Amino acid sequence: MSNTYSVCASCESINRVDTDRALAKVPTCGKCGKDLPMHSLVSEVSAAGLKKLLAKADRPVIVDFWASWCGPCRSYAPQFEAASKSLRDAVFVKVDTEKNQALASELGIRGIPTTIVFKNGKEYRRESGVIPEAAIPSLVR
Repeated sequence: MSNTYSVCASCESINRVDTDRALAKVPTCGKCGKDLPMHSLVSEVSAAGLKKLLAKADRPVIVDFWASWCGPCRSYAPQFEAASKSLRDAVFVKVDTEKNQALASELGIRGIPTTIVFKNGKEYRRESGVIPEAAIPSLVR
């Protein structure tokens, strides 16, 4: 049985989510009972949610920094989601840079999409631009 983590948008608690169940139906928060909106095995997090997740995660966290108006970001999303299904030993999340401008500035995000891999809460690797699905696992290794 594999699992991932999702941060609840309502109460910001961290939830361990069974990956097979998440692919079959929308998981719910164990604390407040609200839906944990996930696309494949990718969840969207706020700046506070990302910081909580990085402090708790026991595996790499792969973050897609994006914005809704960004064409390349929209074309990258399906590849990022597909990679989340095949690389189950990592947590996949998205951060909207428009909603989380301070975090984007703090992390030095200069262009989007930007993918950052965090290990043990620290930045491990960063790539800007659209990354082919097959290349995403190599970011972790």
